[in-house]
Amino acid sequence: VEHGDVVIDDWHVTTGDKSYRDGHFYSDKAPGVSLLSVPPYALFVLERRLTGGGLPGFRVQPLDPALEAADAAPEPEDMLPGDVLVYDRAQLSALWLCRLFAISLPTLLAGALFYLLMLRELALPGEGEDAPPTRRRATWATLLWLLATPALGYGCGLYGHQLAADCLLAAYALTVLTTPEDEAIRTTPGLPLLIGGLLGWAVLAEYTAAVPVALMTAWIAWRRGWAFAAWTCVGGLPWALILAGYHSWAFGGPLKTGYDFVYLPEFAEGMAVAYGIGRPDPAVMIQLLFGSYRGLFYLSPVLLLAVWGMGLRLAGPREPGSLRRGDLLLATAIFTWYLLLNSAYYMWDGGAAMGPRHMVPALPFLALGLGPALLRVPRATVILGTIAFAHMLLITAAGPEAPGYGNPVWTYAVPHLSAPTQPGTATTLGRLMGLNGVWSLLPLLGLWWLLWPMEKTPADSA
Repeated sequence: VEHGDVVIDDWHVTTGDKSYRDGHFYSDKAPGVSLLSVPPYALFVLERRLTGGGLPGFRVQPLDPALEAADAAPEPEDMLPGDVLVYDRAQLSALWLCRLFAISLPTLLAGALFYLLMLRELALPGEGEDAPPTRRRATWATLLWLLATPALGYGCGLYGHQLAADCLLAAYALTVLTTPEDEAIRTTPGLPLLIGGLLGWAVLAEYTAAVPVALMTAWIAWRRGWAFAAWTCVGGLPWALILAGYHSWAFGGPLKTGYDFVYLPEFAEGMAVAYGIGRPDPAVMIQLLFGSYRGLFYLSPVLLLAVWGMGLRLAGPREPGSLRRGDLLLATAIFTWYLLLNSAYYMWDGGAAMGPRHMVPALPFLALGLGPALLRVPRATVILGTIAFAHMLLITAAGPEAPGYGNPVWTYAVPHLSAPTQPGTATTLGRLMGLNGVWSLLPLLGLWWLLWPMEKTPADSA
């Protein structure tokens, strides 16, 4: 936006996720989140220029207070141990705005589609999708995915994982929810082009979505026919060309990525062979699912019931109007893909992360199994969901970058939440407003209180 280029030379000191090619630094990540952040950031920069405000920036805060008092802070390249980089308020505000537009808003839209899927899945015979009990169960299933899994933290962070989840889920939901018999859908390519665009954006956001996109394309051909699938491929083509163009611009070829030019030696060594992907490791799988360090079911125990519910649906008879067995098999395949991939990756813990972050795109598909759980064991689902929500809220409020050691809840989130906010590191609206510790949650909790539907829980209506 500011320089009309994709180099990050002026900002490379703020991140370790960077590539170096021909004398310039670039982001080593897929470009989807950055591209989607261009419109809000451009509007923010325009507003700053029109009002005379300073553009986003950062500075070095030295460990030695005497240097700070003398305005003699070192340059970023000359930082000493203990010195830290601090974003100014303009940069923090710009990041929050980009995060809202590029991640949080798509997550809310995907949540609405997930709710519609759950309405269809949870309607009991003779009850209908509009019945209040059905709506309550669908609401709870949606809230459990969005608030009681790592989707909460990554829906509030500028990462590609949640955007990929949103795009994949939206393409899945639109394929399932639309009626093939509708004349407009059968005769016009608008819907498959939209679905193809969503699948294309999923890969733009996260390269690892390429395999789920291929699986979904084959599934679309089975569910909606070859013509629909062909138009879906056409819809994804522009985004494939954009990705190839970006790779050529930044890295010299359409199939070259930032991971071919990783700058930091500790990352470059790990990515040197097959981009760091080896064979799936069963021991790592156990840690990814059950470990207290990054375990998905440890942080979000309600997802254990989602696995159970998915198994019930696959083994049981199909109810009229609900998801087909092929739909559920696709969801299971997507979750399995991300579990196997994450367990095969050399940095399986995701570094500074909130749970198994590489599995975040699979979470809405696993969460489809929450429907049977809410029907059969609503009280247990609500109890486990409440525990999971507490975990997610604590870590998200502290910042979804739990360090590479210890328990993310008790070693990181709880102590961090009660500590004062460090200058230039605010990650929530409350912290941007100057609120510290638990008080930083007040704007979020107040908004939820205003929006919360005054209805019974699934357990109350059971």
